[in-house]
Amino acid sequence: MFAMKEMLKCRIISKRSVSSVMNERKLLSSLKHPFLVNMNYAFQDRENLYLVMDLLNGGDLRYHISKHRKFTEEQTRFFLACLLLCLEYVHNKGVIHRDIKPENLVFDSDGYLRLTDFGIARIWNPENAKDTSGTPGYMAPEVMCRQNHGVAVDYFAIGVIGFEC
Repeated sequence: MFAMKEMLKCRIISKRSVSSVMNERKLLSSLKHPFLVNMNYAFQDRENLYLVMDLLNGGDLRYHISKHRKFTEEQTRFFLACLLLCLEYVHNKGVIHRDIKPENLVFDSDGYLRLTDFGIARIWNPENAKDTSGTPGYMAPEVMCRQNHGVAVDYFAIGVIGFEC
């Protein structure tokens, strides 16, 4: 089973998001991992762009945090281990996600945590190492202060998530 992300071309153009959408598609087509929400196909028609992704019905981590309040230490370790294995793969491909947060972590039917939403992810290079992208509560201090940063910003967000769980 698959999920399909449908994006109106006119909205992408009006929001000046063409490069962001194309970047996400390019990154997703180069990444495949058991702890990612993988893209299986991409296509378009006259009005829309479509990304066909893995279907995950387990809800996102934010939902489960609000429902359970606190997870056990063992559960938290398991969730963070899934995320760390995924990020090891993503970072080895030269990609910084830059928006690790509970809303971008979804559960599959077996209870494994998988990373999604590569809309602001980037191939790391010194030229884009000072921009401020992400969600404020999960952004590392060096991002907030517009200082050079690398993959460590993703690990900062993992620490915040571990604290929340």
